[in-house]
Amino acid sequence: MSTDEEPATVEPPGKTDAADASGAGDLGDSAPDDTAAALRDIESRQLAERAQGYQELADRLRADLEHSDPSRGAS
Repeated sequence: MSTDEEPATVEPPGKTDAADASGAGDLGDSAPDDTAAALRDIESRQLAERAQGYQELADRLRADLEHSDPSRGAS
């Protein structure tokens, strides 16, 4: 094994290949306006501050889903 190999290149922050392939990077048609706006806000934050924003968004979306779940029936 040689130590003369060049280091792997690191891609700049932005869309990942997975996001490009899935279309997840373009939220225009796939997410409600408030969710897309929340994601843009989270992505504009410093990396260290994003986790809390993602958790808050996930909690809100989970609560919305639970309230809209027709299998729960009216009580």
